[in-house]
Amino acid sequence: MDRRTKIETRHLNVSRCDLHIHSRYSARSEEWLFRRFDFPDSYSDPKELHGQLLKRGMDYATITDHDTIEGCLQIAHLPRTFVSEQVTTYFPHDVCKLHILVWGISEQQHRDIEGIRDNIFDLQRYLQTTQITHAVAHPLYSVNGKLEGHHLEQLILLFKHFEGINGLRDALLSDLAQTLFGQLTPEKIDALANRHNLAPTHAEPWKKIFVGGSDDHGGQFAASAFTETPSADSADRFLEFVRNGGCNARGHGGTPLILSHGFYNTVGCFIRDRFHEKLGPGAALVEKMFSRFMEGRAPTEFTLKEKTEFIVEGVLSGKIFELVKPANVSLWKELSGYFARPEVKAKLAAQLEGVSESERRTFLMANMVAEQLTFRFFNKFVQQISSGNIVESIQALSAIAPILVILTPYIYGFHSQAPSRKWLRRVFKELTGTVPIALQNRKRAWFTDTLDDVNGVATTIRRMVAAGANAGKDLIVVVSRNELSIDNIPIKNFPPIGEFELPEYELQKLSFPPILQMLDYVQREKFTEIIISTPGPVGLTGLLAAKMLNLQTSGIYHTDFPQYIRILTDDSFLESVAWRYMHWFYGQLDTVFVNSEEYRQSWIKHGLNPARLKILPRG
Repeated sequence: MDRRTKIETRHLNVSRCDLHIHSRYSARSEEWLFRRFDFPDSYSDPKELHGQLLKRGMDYATITDHDTIEGCLQIAHLPRTFVSEQVTTYFPHDVCKLHILVWGISEQQHRDIEGIRDNIFDLQRYLQTTQITHAVAHPLYSVNGKLEGHHLEQLILLFKHFEGINGLRDALLSDLAQTLFGQLTPEKIDALANRHNLAPTHAEPWKKIFVGGSDDHGGQFAASAFTETPSADSADRFLEFVRNGGCNARGHGGTPLILSHGFYNTVGCFIRDRFHEKLGPGAALVEKMFSRFMEGRAPTEFTLKEKTEFIVEGVLSGKIFELVKPANVSLWKELSGYFARPEVKAKLAAQLEGVSESERRTFLMANMVAEQLTFRFFNKFVQQISSGNIVESIQALSAIAPILVILTPYIYGFHSQAPSRKWLRRVFKELTGTVPIALQNRKRAWFTDTLDDVNGVATTIRRMVAAGANAGKDLIVVVSRNELSIDNIPIKNFPPIGEFELPEYELQKLSFPPILQMLDYVQREKFTEIIISTPGPVGLTGLLAAKMLNLQTSGIYHTDFPQYIRILTDDSFLESVAWRYMHWFYGQLDTVFVNSEEYRQSWIKHGLNPARLKILPRG
């Protein structure tokens, strides 16, 4: 069953409400990419949201748009609703931005809040005085990059309620928030109060109350997280339960694919609104194709009924002849021809088998198409550069840029969703003196372009991974090979999109790996460190994954590649280019292990930070 509509088994003795959700009335988006292209925060219609929420098992419906109640007022006349908003507020001394969810307010209270919301201390006093039910939204997510441990300490003293499950932000943040606030004690509260000269504003401040909300912006994941109370016969009674702590956060946290899927939906709605007329008679066809894509289905496979509807619409509109213009037919022919290929259909079916979530089906489908196109252009680049055609090689490489633009929601989703583990470790150390298991460096992925080859690099990797496995370490080798003969160590192999030969070294074939699939794997498996042995395509993918997901990195410099290039080409310029690439690549890593002091001194000579260089232990 699609997770968007999957609701836990209902019990007659509880009531549920998604306490964090947005509509098209929400103010300007907090997401940088949305603001950069002037995308709205949401396109969801309030009345449609109301219907979706009730259909998905919610007993009450509300909308928490950014600093406005206009969306709520559109459904205020409907049953089982109450007026709410998400208030933007700040710590006055350093403008650290936070979001406070407030529920069950009147229009006058909204106006009052608008006048004081710039100061979190004034806002908290008002909410407490008026007994408005409220909570801190996504407490471990830094809205404007200024959130620090001392802010969290003051939030602990100021607020009783926190969002324990946020359906949009990385699930790790929700888990850690509950862990952090669950470790509070009366002694810790006293220490915080003395440190900040700030008395707690509520009774038993070491006991926090958690609520849940989807933080949905596109209507696709409404009710994926929600708040549950004992059965309430009215909205007032429901909020009373929440206010008094008779509630629990339910549902699940977010993923990069959920954020990306919502972004695609927003882009699709934006194009429909702004360019519907320019799309002409093909608009309905494009919208239908996009809808199928968002559902994770092949966008060109229409039923006979759907095809008939397109023709009838064209006849009735008088634009049937425009629909069959060469430009429109050409686009349709290209897309339908691609998805109709037997090998494409077979591969797509294999990848989507057993996958029910629409966001993952869409990701796998988009990724498969993008991979094939990217490799086609990259292969042309390698062929042209091997022939010495510099201009043509640049043209071939530049053709990849539009594909990257199309994949931007995924690239942005993975990076923006990734929690800063270093920051979180520091916060936990400051507030609790310990680092939770989820933030400890316990699970490592070792990326390499070579494993079953007969060389020193492959031998070293196999030996060290085997030793780690025998010692009970959580370590797995990540490769991309068409064929793999090794099976006595933990390995995750991603079949390559294709293979290519290195110029001037035709005996060495390198794989073009499925980059986004490997990135998704690292994120889902919750690796905490990336180890890289080779600076080839797989190594680059490992580096990309580490940077995008904010993971610790280590590299092993096994071989003097620049010297090999000098021997193979007898070209000092290419050797210097190789050194510059190596310096850039290994300079990105937190730690670089080398085989000897000689190699270490060579790297220092070439400008690498000595503090990052370590001798690889033997034995």
